Amino acid sequence: MTTFEREWESLFTQSGSLGVLGLLGYDRANAASLPPAIEAILDKASVGETISREEALLLIDMKNEYLPYLLLAASKLRERGKGRTLTYSKNVFVPLTQLCRNHCGYCTFKYEPGEGQLFMTPEQVVDSARVGAKLGCTELLFVTGDKPELKYPIYREALNKLGYDTTADYLIAMGEVGLNENIFPHTNLGLATSEELAAFRVTNPSMGLMLENISPRLLQKGQAHYRCPDKVPKQRMKTMERAGELRIPWTSGILVGIGETWEERIDSFFAIKELNSEYGHIQEIIIQNFSPKEGIIMENYPPPEFTEMLKLVAISRLIFGDRMNIQIPPNLNPETYPLFIYSGVNDLGGVSPVTIDYVNPEAPWPELERMEKLVSEAGFTLRERLPVYPEFINEEFIDPGLLPKVRAFVDAEGYMPLQESENGRH
Repeated sequence: MTTFEREWESLFTQSGSLGVLGLLGYDRANAASLPPAIEAILDKASVGETISREEALLLIDMKNEYLPYLLLAASKLRERGKGRTLTYSKNVFVPLTQLCRNHCGYCTFKYEPGEGQLFMTPEQVVDSARVGAKLGCTELLFVTGDKPELKYPIYREALNKLGYDTTADYLIAMGEVGLNENIFPHTNLGLATSEELAAFRVTNPSMGLMLENISPRLLQKGQAHYRCPDKVPKQRMKTMERAGELRIPWTSGILVGIGETWEERIDSFFAIKELNSEYGHIQEIIIQNFSPKEGIIMENYPPPEFTEMLKLVAISRLIFGDRMNIQIPPNLNPETYPLFIYSGVNDLGGVSPVTIDYVNPEAPWPELERMEKLVSEAGFTLRERLPVYPEFINEEFIDPGLLPKVRAFVDAEGYMPLQESENGRH
């Protein structure tokens, strides 16, 4: 029996592992011996070495009967860098505008003029920020459609009346408004210039842009990103590169199940990893599974299978190594998200006591008490974080005018204090 096989045996003494392995139909009797090539890759990963693209591609073709060994390697690597702590943040979701010039095949967020308000007013943003801060939220999550001012004259004119030329200008101003209410903006703008990002950095301790996928093939007719000028992979990578140059802690990730191949998924991971190797600013990788919805172009696309997601998340941990923060959205995996602990995740994303997930309105957030109970039963500790991760709370990554305010919210480890004062802040 190899070292990996002996360690795999020990998984059956852990209740959470029993859940995931039982769900996969495994028991001691049908444990399969590892092929030497697979074992060599997993042995390499388990001692802290990241794997190559070629090794990752070999793992995607492995039979599902070897999946427990992959999960074990990913779990060991996560514990090596992150221990047995899982994190989450409390947010208020602010869909500043749901107009968008793109036509993504999987989107329900976008609507047309006349189907809803053109944008949230400054007063509505203030109200959202105040309610969120009162309920202990630390993240004002701004999400918008991409550059609607370039497509809709009625939107552009209304924006001009408020005194802004672009959605970015409006977002920058609303970030300042939110910060004044004692809650930190975390903006997902889309493509952005260096000048825009520099302005955001003054009030945003972190920002984000999902790569979604590195493949330009998905821009072709009939694919998920057809007629989506803001989804050109090179342009999205350029925005993230600019953020790296400006030392902005950055959240990115991929969408799974939008018509991409396994190889395109792996190439997407390595594109982000290469960028992070140069700039070191990628704070988090989100692996978001596609969820079909009535009325979208991709309504009849099947969602990715559970085992497919387990394998992908585990491989991502082996690619990015022990220090990267890897998240699976719990509201998109309501029955199974605790089981992804055993594929190497260390973060369960943003949870809101105030607002729905406007991008996935059919998927309610998990209850925090239940999430904490499930995490505890698996032998882990759940800690609340800010939108910026603890390791990025320093002079290099946070604007000097913002850093004291960020530090005032957290304990010595960079998490929200377990015992908070009134309103949870100083």
